[in-house]
Amino acid sequence: MENTGLIGDILALLGAFFLGFVAGALFGPLRHFVVSLVRTPGQVFKGAQNAGAKLLQAFRTSAAEEELDRSGLSGALAGAISGVLTANVRRAEASFREGMAAFDQGELDTARRKLSEAIFWDRRVELAPMHVLAHLRLGGLDEQQSAWDNAKKHYQRAAQLDANNVPAAVHLGMVHFRLGETGPAIFQFQRALELDPANLDTHYYLYTVYRRAKMESEALEQLRLIKAGESADKLVELFARHGGEHFRLAAYPDAVNDYELALQLDPGSIPLYLALGDLYHLQGQVHTALETWCRGLWAGYSDALAERVLAVAGEAVDVWPVITLVRDCVARHPEDGRQRLLLSRLLRGVGQEEERVIHLQQAVHLSPELLAAQEELGDLYTQVGETAKATLTYKDGLISARGQETVYRCKVCAYVTVEPQERCFQCNRWGSFESMSRMEADGRGSGPRNLLQRAGAALRGQSLQSVWSRIRGQLPAPESRTESTTG
Repeated sequence: MENTGLIGDILALLGAFFLGFVAGALFGPLRHFVVSLVRTPGQVFKGAQNAGAKLLQAFRTSAAEEELDRSGLSGALAGAISGVLTANVRRAEASFREGMAAFDQGELDTARRKLSEAIFWDRRVELAPMHVLAHLRLGGLDEQQSAWDNAKKHYQRAAQLDANNVPAAVHLGMVHFRLGETGPAIFQFQRALELDPANLDTHYYLYTVYRRAKMESEALEQLRLIKAGESADKLVELFARHGGEHFRLAAYPDAVNDYELALQLDPGSIPLYLALGDLYHLQGQVHTALETWCRGLWAGYSDALAERVLAVAGEAVDVWPVITLVRDCVARHPEDGRQRLLLSRLLRGVGQEEERVIHLQQAVHLSPELLAAQEELGDLYTQVGETAKATLTYKDGLISARGQETVYRCKVCAYVTVEPQERCFQCNRWGSFESMSRMEADGRGSGPRNLLQRAGAALRGQSLQSVWSRIRGQLPAPESRTESTTG
């Protein structure tokens, strides 16, 4: 027991000595720290404040545009925290950009997948402007597939994220209109006009909704606002564009109304008559379609209009009204052989051969380049046994076709070639050729002849009879040919 007490006393003395040693060793640094703290307390608190600021910046980086300060240990820690917190946002941003690029390139499936993926990753909507664009694009893709309910959800979300977004309001109004929701459609279009009062398309959509809802006075007011202060060309483009959109969506009555409005402003537009006649034909209004196409021929000739008149004239119970309309077109354009060719073909269908031949001959006379008329007239001469006239007609057709051939004429020496060349063989000039028809080149006259042309002229100067006599003398006699054939 005494030994145990002695050992305890020794250990206590050693512990006291050790503590004293440690206190002495740490007294100097501790005293220096306390003195520094007393003298410059702001430095310590400033360091802590900087570290805290970096950490706060890391937590805010996911929604901020400023670049994170990554200097020092606290900066590295803040960078690591920021990387974890912004991983989804950065992934969403990359998907947004890939989806937009795919949409612009027409890769619609990829665009839909990428944009939907971006919306999924950025659930906190930290990239709100990109969300708005994505919802507008996705809504447009749904509209193309007539998925109106899905399109409406996308446009509604875009309008929630940006209450001042005009395209979102306009497209949302259009979807309501497609779904037959007249009240919400009018509300959205009016809201879009409050944001952009000068938007002609929005006025047009509102006009269409009013007209569909039988609100005639409101529709006329919108139409007046559309026409006020705008050029005819701009209005024609507006109505024609929306007419095409309604045509593709099979909204035929709206498309007819659009094209009629455009024709009121531009009664000479052949493409408008073409589309309007097609609309009437699709709705089973054959006579109205034929009249519309003939109105277009009255304005000017078009192969597409003529093809439709010929194709559909047989569907009409009485084709004579169409013939009368085409006769009026011929009277309006007496120098256009194409109109007469169309009339001759219609007359052939009703057995009026005498008048048909007259118009066919006039067509060939007025438009020699009209090879179809030359061909039909030559065939007609062949059928009645007038071989000489048929041969002459076919020859004239070939000459006319050759006259339309593209050639290249030197602007310096008038050398003509059928193949484009960088250097003129005749005068050694570079870049002197210009393209034109052979008829135009012949009309301008020929320049100095080259060697081949001179040789040809010399041969032509000889007596053709003597040349033929020499050639004929070298041929076997007809009797000998007959005998050899018999043998």
